[in-house]
Amino acid sequence: MKKDLLALMLICLAVFFGAGSIVFEHAAPFRGDISLQFYPWKVFTQSMLSSGEIPYWNPYVYGGAPFLANIQSAVFYPFDLILFVFPMEWFFGLSLILHLLLASIGTYFFARICCVTPFPSIIASIAYGLNGFTMIHIPAGNHLTYAGAAWVPWMFWVTAGFILTKKSRLPWALGGAFITWMHFLCGHPQMTFYSMVFSFLFSLLLGFWMERRSSYFNPFIPLMRTAAWSSFLLLGIAMAGMQLIPTLEYFSHANRAGGLTLQAATEFSFAPHRLITLLCPEYYGTMIRGTHYDSFVYWSCAYAGAIIPFLALIVMFRAGKRYPMVAPLSAVAFLGLLLAWGRGNPVYAMIFQLPGFGHFRAPAKYIPYYLVCISVLGALGVEYLSNRVYIRQQKSACKLVKNSQTIISTILLGAFFIFFIQFGAPILSGLADKTMFNITLKISGVDSAIQQDGRIATNLNQLMIWEKAASLLRLAFILGASIAAYIIARRFTKSPRFVISLALGFILLLDLHYFGQNYLLASLQDVNVIRQSTIPTQGIGMIRPPRKTILPDRIMNRKDIDYPNVFMHWHLHNIAGYDPMSLSAYNQQIGLMEDWKGEYHDNIKLENFDHPVLDMLNVRYVLTLEELNSPAINLRYEGAEFRIYERLSRKRAWAVIKTPHNDGEWMSVDSAIKFTEYSPHRIAFKYVAEQPVEMRISEWDYPGWKAQATLMNHKTQMLPIEPSDEGLRCFKVPAGTTGIRVFYQAPRSGWILSCISGAFFALLLVLTLIRRNDRYLYILQWAFGRDY
Repeated sequence: MKKDLLALMLICLAVFFGAGSIVFEHAAPFRGDISLQFYPWKVFTQSMLSSGEIPYWNPYVYGGAPFLANIQSAVFYPFDLILFVFPMEWFFGLSLILHLLLASIGTYFFARICCVTPFPSIIASIAYGLNGFTMIHIPAGNHLTYAGAAWVPWMFWVTAGFILTKKSRLPWALGGAFITWMHFLCGHPQMTFYSMVFSFLFSLLLGFWMERRSSYFNPFIPLMRTAAWSSFLLLGIAMAGMQLIPTLEYFSHANRAGGLTLQAATEFSFAPHRLITLLCPEYYGTMIRGTHYDSFVYWSCAYAGAIIPFLALIVMFRAGKRYPMVAPLSAVAFLGLLLAWGRGNPVYAMIFQLPGFGHFRAPAKYIPYYLVCISVLGALGVEYLSNRVYIRQQKSACKLVKNSQTIISTILLGAFFIFFIQFGAPILSGLADKTMFNITLKISGVDSAIQQDGRIATNLNQLMIWEKAASLLRLAFILGASIAAYIIARRFTKSPRFVISLALGFILLLDLHYFGQNYLLASLQDVNVIRQSTIPTQGIGMIRPPRKTILPDRIMNRKDIDYPNVFMHWHLHNIAGYDPMSLSAYNQQIGLMEDWKGEYHDNIKLENFDHPVLDMLNVRYVLTLEELNSPAINLRYEGAEFRIYERLSRKRAWAVIKTPHNDGEWMSVDSAIKFTEYSPHRIAFKYVAEQPVEMRISEWDYPGWKAQATLMNHKTQMLPIEPSDEGLRCFKVPAGTTGIRVFYQAPRSGWILSCISGAFFALLLVLTLIRRNDRYLYILQWAFGRDY
């Protein structure tokens, strides 16, 4: 236990060393998707929860869209709820450190259950906790990606515990349900789905592998265990019913309900030609410096440190029979890497046809499943080398290393620390930059037309040569330092495992630290700057409603303003947005306006500012950076951030009606409406209808929205809502109506499923505690008045 505690302390120090700029510089990640999507969402979630409401609906993007049902909102994720206590500008910095710790500690426990002793397990923790896959997603702002990846080793841990234990498997099964519950609530459905698939395969593979080593091989035993294990994974999903049911409901109405094409689904693959990046992560350049000369769709990284693949190969070929977990881990690591190839894997087209796989993009999301297994295999490699040293020391009873080897190794280590850390890393980082002083390289890849330019092609060839040379030289430095550290560590005869693990772990930490710092520092922003981002800019006041009881006019930002979700901070109702999912009715109408022709869009960038769809959605203002000349708009404000134009269309309306006498034409009644409330979940307005009319409002139809009319006799009457041809809310208003209230009523099925599943989980947990400790049985007897 002391060794485990010491190892965990060293792991925490390693993580804080890797993320020290967040702790000591008062900064937080605020680039890419974090600034464009997740930060406005978290601010909205915190404000709604603090007011006592669950954020079911988001009225500020896409002209209104489900929010809780969008699983990426992660409204019920426990770690997010804890972090809401702190200022929001600290949120993503604290969340990053928390998930790095979570990933590292989870990998440590997984390595321990795979027969690795405490100190070599530190190698696995550092390799996965600070891996390249996580680091490259930080500047991209893929908050949910590294949050989801943090739960992957925990899924492997509980799976291995369930299969390997010889005692009661119920505690491990309940642990699997809990980890699945947390994994699902963190907001990354793709990685949750992949984790469940890999957990199923790993339990099946490990079960067969362990069963064949027994005296009486019975193939039905691992099958039954895997079936029982899968049922508890499904229990964890059912416990998240309050998120699951709304998500499934939204998915049936969303733009991705029909799945993706193979071309769209295999974007961001890890191509086979990038296998060299397992050792040289920047062999093809890096987007941080703008020197990435490979295609943009191949930008993912599977780097876990230069020495990890070598250590894994050593244990695979030299000690596979000694450690029973080597074969299952090797098989899962190979499978994860093979699936991550995506377009480069001819089998992927068949896998894409399986249920669930066709709805997700980016096969590179399989990389964490390779990284977890290869990190543990690397730790087993350190275990094997340490055991060899210990056995040889016991046999020879003398020192294994000559003084000449020690001197040479010390010189190599000195060269590593002096030149690589002090001079080498900055030089290697700047080599490619010096060749690119006169050209700009697009991160989307090198176009063939550009290569035809002789001058640019020459500089491009220089860039490629420098990047390759720098990566290979970096690899040589790290391998040389690792070998030298291992040779010196062998001189310590008392605790070879501790010293070897510490020496190689330190080299690995420096390797991943100096690789990841470029990405981490590129993503950080001062918390004061983050705080300023929520302050309304000049000119917003003229279009922001002064009171909630006045219906705000909708706006649209054109494609040159790349932050549609940021308008949520200012309570502006935008019809643009940035999110992988949106209502299919919305996509049909916007696609009609923008002439998308069935294309997939997650970042809605609009161009057309004069179209009937904008009238239907009551869009009054157009925000853009460009100077527009059109009789349909009028310039109202010109500032440094954007220009504000007002649409002059007379057909713009929030509410329109049809009567039996107007030949089915919609007629605006905005002037006859007086709003008394307009909030995310409730809209109330006074409207007098002397005759029956059919009313359509510019709010999207969605299950859960109800309409109620107040009559002249003060009675109320529910109005059935039917979607209009455009997908908006439409209802029939009876004669004698004086007011209408539209409100959202959340379905109860999700909460019922969560309560039933949670109660079953709690019952099994109590039974487990009673069986494992008699003290709990005494407490239970005393609670029920049977104290004997």
